[in-house]
Amino acid sequence: MKRFSDEEKKQIGLLIHYYRNQYFHSNNKSAEAYKQIEFCKNICSQTQLSRIENGDLIKDQEIYEMLMVKLNLSLDKISTKELMFYEAYVDNLLLYQNDDSLIINYKEYIGVINKYQNIFKKNIIYTHYNYALEFIITILNEDLEEASYLLENIEDNLDVLYPKLLILTIQYLGSYYQMINNNSKANKFYLLALEHMHKNNIKNPIIYLEIAYNYMSLGKYFNSLENLYIALNIFENSNNYAILEKIYRFYGIVYLKNRYYEDAIKYFNKAISFCMDKQSSLSINYVFISICNYFSGNYKNTIDYIDKAEKVQSTEKNKLLKTIYNYKISNKKEKVVFENKIYNKIVKLYYSDDDLEEYFEEYLKNMINKLSDDLKIVILRDVYYQYKEENKYKKALDHLEEYMIN
Repeated sequence: MKRFSDEEKKQIGLLIHYYRNQYFHSNNKSAEAYKQIEFCKNICSQTQLSRIENGDLIKDQEIYEMLMVKLNLSLDKISTKELMFYEAYVDNLLLYQNDDSLIINYKEYIGVINKYQNIFKKNIIYTHYNYALEFIITILNEDLEEASYLLENIEDNLDVLYPKLLILTIQYLGSYYQMINNNSKANKFYLLALEHMHKNNIKNPIIYLEIAYNYMSLGKYFNSLENLYIALNIFENSNNYAILEKIYRFYGIVYLKNRYYEDAIKYFNKAISFCMDKQSSLSINYVFISICNYFSGNYKNTIDYIDKAEKVQSTEKNKLLKTIYNYKISNKKEKVVFENKIYNKIVKLYYSDDDLEEYFEEYLKNMINKLSDDLKIVILRDVYYQYKEENKYKKALDHLEEYMIN
């Protein structure tokens, strides 16, 4: 093995702790041999092992080597050329997510991960770097099942990662938890990523937009606006039109959720000015404008804007919203069947004479967080008002508090 730097000793110590505990808590017959007091026999004292596993430095490299041998870990030298090439891919991820003009080639990154899995197989530190990169790519591909397999390994070994990769990994841990609707845990990771950004003076301003959206999901609108303001100050004079579209759309959603419908429409129109040729973004902003008009009682504009959204991008979701509008505005029941089974249950929520509370609790409560923001806002607000119309004021209040409806 090569000579270890102080940073490598710290990283090795943390990995010794991780792998020793993996063996100790396994169902293996020899698990007891990995108990701290047994594991360090004839190598070092238990106190020294404890220090090593906490990332403290021990002068004698031979101790590290013997502990690693017991865990079948190695730290062979990697060529400088390979390290520079690999780290450039990590750098490019930071650039990509903060610049609309750059496009990530997912297949290329998967190829890089596979290539370096072989190159790094005898270097446990870089093997963990590769695990982190793989986790990030699975999140970018929205492959939550694959990401979940890597999750424990990633979360338990964050301190092994170097700053840029650490910031990215923590950010995408936030994304993972946001995607599974654990917004409190997502917030913890986003703020930790921000802390390491400032500590290491690394620019990654897109994090403010992600934090803002997560705060919105938590119903913390002041915090959301605070982070949107920071993001806008950074990106407003750039050519990052997709990012600017998101910033203004998120502003619009915050104002919509707080019932400032005219202000919300202004922000959605501003977002539209940055949509360029992106049909999905244009369509979603038209949808949100239709929702603002729906809640403010301007039903002509409600239908006009959902029609605009449909014209730009015809989707089942847009058809569902129009079905809801037609029923709520004109009491018009249409015979519609959607491929999306949840959408069919939503139609029944509006059309059925069954008890609203029972139906919502049984068929939609556990599905509501799987819906897009626009649908969720409409359905939750309609259910709230329906409870009030039925004089179920306690239920309406509970519903309001649970889903943070203003």
